[in-house]
Amino acid sequence: MSTISRLVGALSKDSRDESAQPTAAEANLDGALDTVSGMLRVMGAQSFAIDDEVDTIDFEALCAAFARHVENGSAVPEWEVPLDPAGRRAWNRVRRFFSDRRKAETRFVSERLHDYREIVEDLVSGLRNVVQRDKQTEDTICQRLEFVQEAVEAGDLARIRDSVADTVQKVEETFAEQKREYEERLAELNDRMASLRQDLVDAREEMQRDSLTDAFNRGAFDKAIQRNVNMHHVLQQPITLLLIDIDHFKPVNDKFGHAAGDEALRKLGDCLARSFIRKSDFVARYGGDEFAVILPDTRAQHAGKLIESFLRRVEAIRLNSGPDETLITCSVGYTEVADDDTVETLLARSDEALYKAKSAGRNRAEFLEIRDLET
Repeated sequence: MSTISRLVGALSKDSRDESAQPTAAEANLDGALDTVSGMLRVMGAQSFAIDDEVDTIDFEALCAAFARHVENGSAVPEWEVPLDPAGRRAWNRVRRFFSDRRKAETRFVSERLHDYREIVEDLVSGLRNVVQRDKQTEDTICQRLEFVQEAVEAGDLARIRDSVADTVQKVEETFAEQKREYEERLAELNDRMASLRQDLVDAREEMQRDSLTDAFNRGAFDKAIQRNVNMHHVLQQPITLLLIDIDHFKPVNDKFGHAAGDEALRKLGDCLARSFIRKSDFVARYGGDEFAVILPDTRAQHAGKLIESFLRRVEAIRLNSGPDETLITCSVGYTEVADDDTVETLLARSDEALYKAKSAGRNRAEFLEIRDLET
């Protein structure tokens, strides 16, 4: 780290010749800074709530702040990292921030695994007790039946009647006690597993979500599109697939920085969520600045109206990280599933429609039918 610090200091001197070609040391420094800042951004994007955290958004923003500090020496007030006029980085704070988070995540996962082990051990113990209790019940019933058998062999009607009555009463009491113990054990296990079950549901949902946009991720999309195509072949319900791409996204990143790019992606994700609002509508981040939307039970004609409304919403987006003007627009390609479609052919047709929209001037939607590809 000391070598990097010296290099950073050297690069910040006014005497540097800006027109000169970068040296190998400068190129290595740029690569190191980009790598460290990229690691911090990935850590924020892939973060999950731990301990008493309510939301991962604040932590992701903190990771982005440290990434900017690595890139240009900007301040990180939350960690009392000031802006250094000489451009020196607080590498000890960066290292501590990364290390503390990884330790906290390790501790959190270990504690959760311990909780699950305890639940499994309690379940095994409970089953063992049930088996033991069943054996005791069987022994009790057999003993009472032996009393009845002895009375029958003695031929004493009064004794037979009393033995049968006692046996019935004892069996009822035994089963009632057994039922009570079972219910108590099940209630205890249910109470202990309720919060852990919810943790599993939340974790599974979170694993399927893109942390930046809150849209579903690519893995979740791949499963959803296969499921929807299968359902079409079974139920013959219509499905419309949209592929959406931000127009000229790279210049936004290059001109206004990663913060503006991240803000654009977040606001586009929110815009998609507000445009396609049915519970069955599936919005996913397909990759980079590209999104995909699956609209089950929706004809392309109806989808076109929703898309036009969505494009108008995008035009109204304003980025706090950029000037007060419309900075982003979107192109959309969409198609409706055909009877002989596979996932691959459906995606290929939507991608061709997206290419058509971009070629026609962007900030527009284009629909492609299967016969359009055949002609």
